[in-house]
Amino acid sequence: MIMKKNILYLVAFISMVFVACNPLKDEINNIKPVAAEKTLTISTTTLYGTADAANIGISAMLNSTYPQLADGSKANVTYSFKTNTIKPADSVYANIQYTVTANDYTTGAPVVGNFSTNATTGVITIFNTYSVAQAASFLEWKYPQATTPAYKLVLLTYQFFQSNATPSAGVTVTEAFLLMPNGWQKIYLVSPAQYAALGRGINNGFTSADVANLPSYFNTMLKSDPNIISPKVGDVRYVTYKYMQSGTLMHQKVYALSYDATGNWVPSLTLAFLKKDGKWIPDPTIYYTLVRNDYNTIGASNAGTANGRANLAQFGSFDVTGGANNWTEAQIADGLIVVLNAKYPNAPVDPTIPYKVTYALFRGATPTDSKSFVKTPTGFVLAPAN
Repeated sequence: MIMKKNILYLVAFISMVFVACNPLKDEINNIKPVAAEKTLTISTTTLYGTADAANIGISAMLNSTYPQLADGSKANVTYSFKTNTIKPADSVYANIQYTVTANDYTTGAPVVGNFSTNATTGVITIFNTYSVAQAASFLEWKYPQATTPAYKLVLLTYQFFQSNATPSAGVTVTEAFLLMPNGWQKIYLVSPAQYAALGRGINNGFTSADVANLPSYFNTMLKSDPNIISPKVGDVRYVTYKYMQSGTLMHQKVYALSYDATGNWVPSLTLAFLKKDGKWIPDPTIYYTLVRNDYNTIGASNAGTANGRANLAQFGSFDVTGGANNWTEAQIADGLIVVLNAKYPNAPVDPTIPYKVTYALFRGATPTDSKSFVKTPTGFVLAPAN
């Protein structure tokens, strides 16, 4: 019996010594799981007035909520625009219309600048026309920002003059101006022709039946407007339209849309973020995937070999099987630079902005691959490896 107890004590003692002396125990206990890269697709209920404000606010939110994710993680965050619907100081349609009078052109001229002075005689000539900038100056003269309610809306009828584009007497136009925090701004006004195209030409206004479709209507209008040139992601346009609350009461409402990465004007915006050096930041990367015509563009260039270019233009993928049509990695990079130069001819020189290009390969199947480039003073080059 005594022997049995001694054996049990000895086993217990040896176990204690082994645990106490195990050099791996502390290391094992201190190992923390390594966070893997992830791509988040989320929405936020926080409203932002501008894309810049959203970039700051969402970065802070991601750093607070997802600090554990590894560098290289991405987040696509959608937010609703704070000022999708702007309530003008007075939205009653009849109250916001104003036609510039002959007396206005004369009295306001010293401020607006619609005059010229003869250098020889000193005679001053008043022009009964405005440019868009002069129309905004006229509104500041008539409705000074310091004493006018924010978001006052005016549908201004005046004689518009543009050198080499209109008669010297001008053409009669009606345009919308909104008093923004930075002054009077011309905004987008839905035209009678656009109402008519949507079956609303009798009253030139929308009703409650149109509300759900307004973002789609406005997107189509803005995308087809030749005066809106090269919009950038995050750009904002304010659209004003007539809303028929009843047969006798009409309001002029204002709606804000922003330009997204798919080339549409939308009531919300999705921004991309990247985890880098332990912090979430707005993703500076410009992502582009080659389309069929891009392979034709490379096929017509001097990149690669004649056989490779002909094969690429025919099949829309880089052959990397090692045969007569083969593309080396360096040749593929040259071909992608051809596309970047054509797609982004005015890209700024900025090595902090990567351009990640995805393209198709042929290896008996058609997988994809990607390469990253930056714009340097000498042009696009492969981005340095991290």
